[in-house]
Amino acid sequence: MLVGVLVSSSLTLFAQNESSKIHVQSANQLSPKAVHVDKPIFVSPDGVTDEVGGKQAKYRSEVYDFVEVGNTYYDLQSNASVGRRAILHDDGTVSVSWTYSGTSSTTWPDRGSVVNYHDGTNWGSAPTSRVESNLRTGWPSIGMFGDGSMYIVSHDPAAGGFLITRNSGKGKSDWVSDNSKVMEHPSGELIWNRTANIGDKMFSLSCFYPENTGDVTVNGIVNPIMFSQSDDRGKTWSPLTFLPGYDSTRHFDGDGDVYAIDTRDSVVAIVLGGSFRDVTLIKSTDSGSTWTTSIIDSFQYPRFQWGRHLTAPETYTSNDGALDVLIDNNGDVHVVTGRLSYSDDDTTDDLASSGSFYDLYHWSENWPSWKVCGSPIDMDGQPSTSGAPYDITGETTNSMGADGNPQNGLAYAARYGGTSISTHPSLSVDKNNVIYVTWDAPVEFTFNDYLANYRDVHISYSKDNGASWATSQNATQVRSQEAVYACLTKRTDDFVHFIFQMDEHPGTNVINSGSGNLHPNVENKILYAAIPVQDLMDSVLGQNTLSTKPVIRESKVFVVSQNQPNPFSDATEVVIYLRAESDLTCTITDAMGKVVSIQNMGFKGAGNHKLTIDGQALTSGVYFYTLSTNDSEVTKKMQVLK
Repeated sequence: MLVGVLVSSSLTLFAQNESSKIHVQSANQLSPKAVHVDKPIFVSPDGVTDEVGGKQAKYRSEVYDFVEVGNTYYDLQSNASVGRRAILHDDGTVSVSWTYSGTSSTTWPDRGSVVNYHDGTNWGSAPTSRVESNLRTGWPSIGMFGDGSMYIVSHDPAAGGFLITRNSGKGKSDWVSDNSKVMEHPSGELIWNRTANIGDKMFSLSCFYPENTGDVTVNGIVNPIMFSQSDDRGKTWSPLTFLPGYDSTRHFDGDGDVYAIDTRDSVVAIVLGGSFRDVTLIKSTDSGSTWTTSIIDSFQYPRFQWGRHLTAPETYTSNDGALDVLIDNNGDVHVVTGRLSYSDDDTTDDLASSGSFYDLYHWSENWPSWKVCGSPIDMDGQPSTSGAPYDITGETTNSMGADGNPQNGLAYAARYGGTSISTHPSLSVDKNNVIYVTWDAPVEFTFNDYLANYRDVHISYSKDNGASWATSQNATQVRSQEAVYACLTKRTDDFVHFIFQMDEHPGTNVINSGSGNLHPNVENKILYAAIPVQDLMDSVLGQNTLSTKPVIRESKVFVVSQNQPNPFSDATEVVIYLRAESDLTCTITDAMGKVVSIQNMGFKGAGNHKLTIDGQALTSGVYFYTLSTNDSEVTKKMQVLK
């Protein structure tokens, strides 16, 4: 039978176990000079080395600070593709959403969608309750209508179907859910939506989940992917249907979250994937009136079924179902996905030993061939003892089996469902048509107590429409905690904006806890990062590999956006990005250039920080504030109004 693939299918993702609460430090609490772990696993900046895996580890630990925008005890943000969870608005403000629960109970009775908003400088308080009514929900898709009002589409996992929750505008708290669910199907439960819009038109993908009703077969496909659209902001919807080209000639069954959608102007781009399945691009250039379908990566065995034995070839490849799609400034479509290889050896459930692809792959209408766009970072430049290109443990590449226990006797298993080594991609584009991609991947020689590799969020970019890609950089560099599920804003400016989830345990409680509570149900932080595009272009983040000298970085300071509120009376706040650790000073001058205040902001680590400028002693008028590090300074104007 086929092995090394979907050990945890969508049917086991909602297993629930009681577990104890363990407090997780936020990224802002971590020391910028060293990572606190229970036992040293790599070198701190003082140069002390430690034996790791039989090798002398000799590289810096880099810790970047991030702005904490919220938290959750429910840690499964997706089964595969990340979805649409972050928006950069035209005025530079940002809205983000995620699946939330504020209780450590593994039934998560308060689970639902939450939203936080960045008004140009300030994030709101961490949300503590879902925006939906009293219905337990999850998997939000967030968007904005043409009039500036916003929506969230989320699902009801108990009964199926989707709920639309709306507010009057970005940053508003007046969320109201529709009285009845939309996009229900009489045959079974539809969940796991991916929804986007063009003005008042909405387009939604979903999949059947047979938890209560059992498998549903429609037009010859078991638990298929369904599509519907609305012309009136979701008040009415077209009948659920199959997308053109998605039929039983090539598909045996569907799966949750193995699809993605993007919209821009009059273009709609949908991509469908999944293990043992084609990657299919379905595109409309007239706002969903007509569609064209292209199979951009065909799986060699149509209608493949799990457990089917294949004799030749013994190794074959597929996408991993975690994919994203982007429409660039020219209306051309880009697709990224992780890839897997499968070996029909009937002896192992170890993804790595079955020849997994470690890289992330890109395809576009400009360059219609798959090429590597990102990779894990090879810390030592040497293959592992097994001959694989990276030293990644079996605990990292395995998940729980159908019996709720680790496979092959492993003490712990931390794989994210059926996804690959490099997975959970997210795409963005800037005004110059530079394409950015984030994904999460394990980091060599960074282990928890169960010898599972920690993951970090990686990032790369292409300046030539995907013809070539820059060297991968480590965007989070936490390494002593698990940084995953990064979601970029689809459009970006001088900063690359994304949120991600972080806790101290590789894997998730929902998938990887097993019958022995191996992954405790702990509080996960939701963190926001704004990385200057120029720093990516200059490879400032870097990789910090073995046998390389520590990167010497000037502590340049960037202001992410204007201080808020502005004008202000007593205090105002500003978010900055600091390229390297430094002492920070705020000098305030009046309109004539006279220094009226010098405020010590303290020692700050590299990354994002929210600063408070004290204006209590200032009279009404225009002032300039200068933020200074050891190496640079930046000046902005502000107004005090008493």
